[in-house]
Amino acid sequence: MPTLAAAEASNAAFAPNYLPVAVFVGGTSGVGQAMAEGFARQMKGHAHIIIIGRNATAAAEILAAFPKPSKSDGWAHEFVPCDASSMADVRAVCEGLSARLVYINFLVITAGGPAANSLVASSVTPEGLDDHLAMRYFMRYIFTKELLPLLVRARENGQHAHMMTVLGAGFGISIPTTDLGLHEARRRSIKILQGVTPSIAAVKGMIRGVAYNDGLVAHFASLHPEIAFTHIMPGQVLTVGGSKMGGLGWLLAPLTWLLNLFKASISITQDESAQYMLYGLLDGDRGLFIRGQRGDVISAHVFNPDHKAHFDVTAHKTRTQGVLRGVPMKGYGGSDASVAGLIAYTESVLAAI
Repeated sequence: MPTLAAAEASNAAFAPNYLPVAVFVGGTSGVGQAMAEGFARQMKGHAHIIIIGRNATAAAEILAAFPKPSKSDGWAHEFVPCDASSMADVRAVCEGLSARLVYINFLVITAGGPAANSLVASSVTPEGLDDHLAMRYFMRYIFTKELLPLLVRARENGQHAHMMTVLGAGFGISIPTTDLGLHEARRRSIKILQGVTPSIAAVKGMIRGVAYNDGLVAHFASLHPEIAFTHIMPGQVLTVGGSKMGGLGWLLAPLTWLLNLFKASISITQDESAQYMLYGLLDGDRGLFIRGQRGDVISAHVFNPDHKAHFDVTAHKTRTQGVLRGVPMKGYGGSDASVAGLIAYTESVLAAI
């Protein structure tokens, strides 16, 4: 894995001969903010940078601090408001971007929020989605699918084209074939204990989101082998929202306090983390990448450019966890069959919203 100095040196070498367009979903705080800021500094402001999030005040302060080139040649720094827990809102934002952008080079999705990271509470959104999965998976799926044509356009122009989802790569968590929406898990959770102790449904929501992101990048990478798709883990980062782990409930409050002390001792700053994340973003050319917290490649697979097809699940071996198209993938939790099942489920759910 690269050192911080090596990652920074690699990032500093990025000097495209075109005006890059970078979209940061969740760019108003945490690692997403630091990535947007780092990218702006690297490009000396010479880029079209779009921050998507809820906090307009924070976005205004972030954008105001970006370097501003004196030459007006198409660069722009803007904020697009979006409640990413609402799939309708996400679709509206994607529709707006698709109508006015010619291409996108970098699509980075980091948005989370308290509900998506809670260990003690689980509920459903007004659209009927598990509140963890809405932010940790479904909105990421829609952003990727709807903005993919703009990434394809960038690649057709001979430019970089990379989608990155920042969550929890490398654990190799399996994708289940039942209760994908966690309805049964919520039914079995004891509601009276919500906020008192960790909730089974909440914990499953956090874990499933990680597994589903492996399936997300594998699916789209198989359909578009000319583009890079990355699931990356930021690790323990000192951010406003992530400097402390989600509470374990008042019954386990002392344990939460001890774990937060331990987390603080092993965490890095969001600016340091952003350099590693940018290293992973600017490093990959095409294919699927599972990356660790230092931007290091845990496993990768480059699909045959001449073979764009859905997952073949007719053979028994396609049900082997951690194997992608017959290739063992360290830190990857999907199987060809489970990814196909996940995508079919996802499309059916989103079609009803």
